[in-house]
Amino acid sequence: MARLTGEIAKCFEESNRLQEQIKKNLGPSAMACEQMALQDVCELIVDCPHTSAKDEEVEYPLIRTPNVGRGRLILTDVHRVSQDVYERRVSRAVPWQGDLILAREAPVGNVAIVSPGIAVYLGQRTMLLRPDSSFVVPEYLNYYLNVPEQRDRMLRLANGATVSHINVADIRNMPVQLPFRREQSKVAELLSVLDDKIDLNNRLNDYLLAA
Repeated sequence: MARLTGEIAKCFEESNRLQEQIKKNLGPSAMACEQMALQDVCELIVDCPHTSAKDEEVEYPLIRTPNVGRGRLILTDVHRVSQDVYERRVSRAVPWQGDLILAREAPVGNVAIVSPGIAVYLGQRTMLLRPDSSFVVPEYLNYYLNVPEQRDRMLRLANGATVSHINVADIRNMPVQLPFRREQSKVAELLSVLDDKIDLNNRLNDYLLAA
């Protein structure tokens, strides 16, 4: 078992190395075509409700900033609310598959995509981005906003004496440079395969270590 666990760890390291290498080259200089503001490539950019909701431990996941990972939502130990609370708190926009959720504070700049088959809603200090599919592939924009160059840009935009946070207007006006959609699809597909492989390696490794 130790040998098998070691092989899985090697696979994980190689997958992670390839992923980071691709992401490193995914900045504005890579296949760039045209610079636009983020709001110009999104159908919708919506801020969260500015009130908190009590954890009812049932039904709909409440996405707070700790639940916004780099690329994917973290639903472990997520707070949940009833359908009645959910319906009242999605009046601005109902998050759906392919939408992006951005953490405006702690951790500043994390972006995660909403996966198929889950109904979530925004907790405090988050934002919803709905990519315009005529300009951008949602999965590509998710990876693009999580590359170091873009995360550094968002950190520079952040302000606050004690806790750094990003203003909604700054996110709307944030410049992005995108290649043609065909190239976006190729990059997003490759990175998605690597992400899935890393996730599988992690889960299998955890299972073997716990056995």
